Amino acid sequence: MKVAFKYVENGGFQTDDSEKIKITLKNSIANNTENYSPTEHLLLAMGGCSSDDVVNILRKMKVDFKEFRCEVTAQRADEHPKTLTYVNIHYFLDGDLDPDKARKAINLSLTKYCSVSIIVKRGGADLRYSLTVNGHDLDNEKTPEEALASPA
Repeated sequence: MKVAFKYVENGGFQTDDSEKIKITLKNSIANNTENYSPTEHLLLAMGGCSSDDVVNILRKMKVDFKEFRCEVTAQRADEHPKTLTYVNIHYFLDGDLDPDKARKAINLSLTKYCSVSIIVKRGGADLRYSLTVNGHDLDNEKTPEEALASPA
């Protein structure tokens, strides 16, 4: 695996791999607010990694969901290094599905398969998840291990 980028004056850092779509990262000098910061990219990576797991696990379970959406919120330390101290990955699913199967998929993703979220958790962040099915909030800011416990 390899990524490469270059500094673009008044723009930020831009990837320069000719085989992929160009991405520009916000940097502190340009402070280009239309681009994601490196930490925001980390949150996108966490959500994307876990979502890929959850969707694939649900498909293997033959779960028929109609829509899937993910939202990641986080808090950072106030002092340098401003590491992530708290992360909540919120999964939104619509369709005719068993919430317990979604919980099992979330647990497997966040404890076994999603290397990005596991790295962040090992780095000291309090990793949580929330689950909304068909507009109903079922789980709110639970640990991945609580995904398998019966809902309160």
